[in-house]
Amino acid sequence: MLTAPRAAALAAIGLLFVLPLLAALPLAVVQGASAAAWASLFDDPHVSQSLALSVRSALASTLLSLGLALALTTALHGSPAWLRLQSWLSPMLALPHAAFAIGLAWLVAPSGGLARLLAPLFGWAFPPDWTTVNDPGALLLTGVLVAKELPFLMWSVMALLARPEVAIQLQRQIAVGRTLGYGRAALWWRVLWPQWLPRLAWPLLAVLAYGLTVVDLALIVGPASPPTLSMLAYADLMAGDPARNARGSAAALLLAAVLAALVIALWMAAVLFGRGWRRLAVSGRRRPVRGGSPSLAGRFFTALAGLYVLVVCILLALSVAGVWTFPAAWPQALTMDAWRQVAQSAGTLAGTAALAAAAALLALGLVVGWFEAAPPRWDRSATPLVLAPLVLPPLLLMAGLYQAALALRLDGQWAGLLWVHVLVVLPYVFIALQPAWRSFDRRYEQAARALGRSRPAFWWQVKWPLLAAPLAAAAAVGFAVSVAQYLATQFIGAGRHATVTTEAVTLAAGGQRTQAAAFALLQAALPLLAFGAAAWLGRRRLAVVRA
Repeated sequence: MLTAPRAAALAAIGLLFVLPLLAALPLAVVQGASAAAWASLFDDPHVSQSLALSVRSALASTLLSLGLALALTTALHGSPAWLRLQSWLSPMLALPHAAFAIGLAWLVAPSGGLARLLAPLFGWAFPPDWTTVNDPGALLLTGVLVAKELPFLMWSVMALLARPEVAIQLQRQIAVGRTLGYGRAALWWRVLWPQWLPRLAWPLLAVLAYGLTVVDLALIVGPASPPTLSMLAYADLMAGDPARNARGSAAALLLAAVLAALVIALWMAAVLFGRGWRRLAVSGRRRPVRGGSPSLAGRFFTALAGLYVLVVCILLALSVAGVWTFPAAWPQALTMDAWRQVAQSAGTLAGTAALAAAAALLALGLVVGWFEAAPPRWDRSATPLVLAPLVLPPLLLMAGLYQAALALRLDGQWAGLLWVHVLVVLPYVFIALQPAWRSFDRRYEQAARALGRSRPAFWWQVKWPLLAAPLAAAAAVGFAVSVAQYLATQFIGAGRHATVTTEAVTLAAGGQRTQAAAFALLQAALPLLAFGAAAWLGRRRLAVVRA
């Protein structure tokens, strides 16, 4: 039976999270349901090419990221390299997509770092005639998506395998498999992945949806002529013409329909492939299954981590570069002009941090309220709704939320911007906190209540200190997600609230590399500081508990 406080907590969650989502989608659909909008969309000669680019880059990046994640887990799980990989994931996840794309774009540009390193070998006096950034095949966009989504999928795999019930079952299956003579690769591919891979469906759907509808990365490294369909939709939705807005909503609906079709097609392929996979796994055939070498897998991930470090170093060099002619490997002159501009935009930095902190804390409060008020068995039923902002096309969701904000007169208001950031942040906080919260031993509460402690006293004196580390980590995840938001800030902020992310993307798209690098570094520094603070707080509270 629900008590009054629990009912109030659930009502607040419904009012702030569930109702906006349920209202946003119909509003977006109504705007894009115009026959004139669809006719105008299909009259555009670039639509078919743009859609093909979006589908190709999304599918390729999703499948490549999944294959690499499975291969790395198969090769490294249970080894010392697996622990090192875990330690690298947090800083890799903290580096926002846009900041990574800005640094990588300069590395592979015709006049970028790679060409400058090769110039002495080939005698280049001028930049080579190659197309890398904004290439018409969206290859660089696909590469950036793979480099950023692989750590996310690895984090999802680790979170799955770290769950207490999964970890116990996994250890038993590995022990039995080794007793039966299975090698590492055969054990994973024949026994373990057929069971655990379906439980990665939600992260994979989020990766596919993001790759299909990404805007900020497409602005920085995506193709320009024609652009991806998400870019066409974004340009129309941001225009001042209602007819173009309707066409943009129609394009967002088309992306949503394509996403649904891809999910159905991939699900059918997975069912067919899974049947053959399971038949092979239980056939008893001792056909050797070759897996990746642990040393090779370790070197691959070390190279990927090194690429992240190189990108940060490139951003540092670009942010102080003055005159830097090709093929010089180092700037002929250094300048602090970009950082002076950053100093003049201190309000943007403070506003970004304040918005991210408020969104993370509000989302954390709502998630904790749900966990405290709702029985654990409700989580499974609520998961699709909670994760909806991750898997819905962001353009479609933001178009609907913008219509809702207009109706409520929250467009361009800080409160409206905060509200939408909370909607986007909450699913990540939910995913990050759920395993630790739901696995908390309820006998602690029973013992505290038996000793006469009230429920609030138990929470503050026992549960909070014991769960300080996961709470702080979840808040840091929410902070990082809020800092990285581009579409939400552009739509609901209505151009009145700049953040370091909107500044970095705008400057990068405009070719202002030094200022873009400086803002990209700030965009990366804020999440890193949040994760550092979370780690410090977790260790401090744990030390207090042990004392």
